[in-house]
Amino acid sequence: MGLISLVYVSIESRPMSPEDITDILETAREFNAKHDITGMLLYRTGYFIQALEGEEEHVRALYDSIAADDRHRNVLLVYNKPIEERSFGNWSMGFKNLEGIDTEGLEGYTDFLNEPITPEMIGDGSRAQAFMELFREEINY
Repeated sequence: MGLISLVYVSIESRPMSPEDITDILETAREFNAKHDITGMLLYRTGYFIQALEGEEEHVRALYDSIAADDRHRNVLLVYNKPIEERSFGNWSMGFKNLEGIDTEGLEGYTDFLNEPITPEMIGDGSRAQAFMELFREEINY
């Protein structure tokens, strides 16, 4: 099997505390490092969007586990394509919390994560992948 890139969106099933998010990240980073999965997680009150990259069998198994996780609901697969190289190869799980960002008057801002997410919003998934890659450029570790 080869490498794939998978992006999904979901809604939290209960309000997440900063400690909940930290726990998710610590668990994800440990698991992903063991299974050579890379990616990025974006979070804004109530909504997650995550990109996962790696060998297809590992990424699909992780996605299935996330879809069954009771912390998520309305999990929607928006992008699932073979890739030649990783976009997030240096990160077991990059993270950006979009909470508290002042977006008023921000050029190019979209209310994407403030509205219920539908398949029509995502299209063929390439916008979701481009969205994730935009935030990859913004994060400095």
